[in-house]
Amino acid sequence: MVKHLYQRTLKHNGKSVKAWYFWYYDEDGKQVRKSCGQNGKPCLLKREALAYLDSLKDDELITKKSKITLREFCAGMYDADSRYLTKLKNKGVVFTDLTRRQKATYLRYILDRFGDFPAADLDIGIVDDWLLEWNRSNSWRNNMLAVVYAIYKELYAYKIISRMPEIEAYKRVDQRGKGILIPDEIKRLFPADYDAICRIWKVNDFDPDYQNYVFATMIYLILSTGMRNGEARAIKYDQFIKRDALLINAMFDGDGNRVSHLKKGNETNKKWRIAILPEKTINMLETMHSLQIPHSTDYVFEYGGEPYGGEYLNRHFKRVMQHNGIDVQERNITLHSLRYTYNTMMKREISGEDLRLMLGHTSERMTAHYDRSVITDNLPGLLTNKSIIDAIWQ
Repeated sequence: MVKHLYQRTLKHNGKSVKAWYFWYYDEDGKQVRKSCGQNGKPCLLKREALAYLDSLKDDELITKKSKITLREFCAGMYDADSRYLTKLKNKGVVFTDLTRRQKATYLRYILDRFGDFPAADLDIGIVDDWLLEWNRSNSWRNNMLAVVYAIYKELYAYKIISRMPEIEAYKRVDQRGKGILIPDEIKRLFPADYDAICRIWKVNDFDPDYQNYVFATMIYLILSTGMRNGEARAIKYDQFIKRDALLINAMFDGDGNRVSHLKKGNETNKKWRIAILPEKTINMLETMHSLQIPHSTDYVFEYGGEPYGGEYLNRHFKRVMQHNGIDVQERNITLHSLRYTYNTMMKREISGEDLRLMLGHTSERMTAHYDRSVITDNLPGLLTNKSIIDAIWQ
């Protein structure tokens, strides 16, 4: 039986170390991965790993597939350099690092509960019962099921199970019930007068008026373009390709890094798009720019010399809404509600295809690969909607 050495990075005594592992194919053709360490300690030296392998007899490694535990089968499945992710990559499926780590977290939950189960005995009914014990959203349960489904696919591929189970997704909350702002509230929150906006958006005594206006302008930009808050926080001045057009080609990810792709995108499929700016949004941006606020970075929106943080943006937005009599709890109003509001107000007035282009909801016929030249090809067609957009957001 051929045994292959490899290294994995792991935490040991609070430090990152490279430990030695080995893998081999068992009698059923499944790749089995095990540590070269002993007594719960990692093996850090190659010579010790080689000596350990020399001491192993083949019959010690023979394991009937019915005896393989789920923990053994799934070990390292979502590690950055895992065989599973390498296989997916070669099939054209690439996860962002954030998504990979999220899936690794879901896998840990699953293995904490079912890790000692024989892999062949993982029952979807038991998994469903377990998921219902959690006081979590159905979206969270569906994310867990996506990892369970990936496990089942691997079990089936290696003939650990003889058939794929039927997995039914949990019903998501109807997004049409997600709180949105109504037109009268939008007019009240964003009057034409500079002083009025500063007064409406002031909730901290220590923030100067111009900072309140900057925040209000950022929120109105999000509202009137359907942007996500991570995209708005990442805007730099060079993204304005025309006075009334903004190239959305970057965002802040979950780790606070500015990346050159949008949500569900990656380095090869960036999901860039163009936002057409209503005249009122342009006027607010120009007023903000005329204030000659000192800038420490190239970001359009700053607070304390840095781009806005995601948690602060959400928290401050809710405080402003509450301050103006909008019950965010009762009505389920969040910063993402602005995107639903945009979609609701726009879909009655412009074509579905143009709205998909501006929201970043790609259709089946659209190209999967984007660059600036391809995206800007859409600009003339989108600008035909400018007068309608101005009227909606006047």
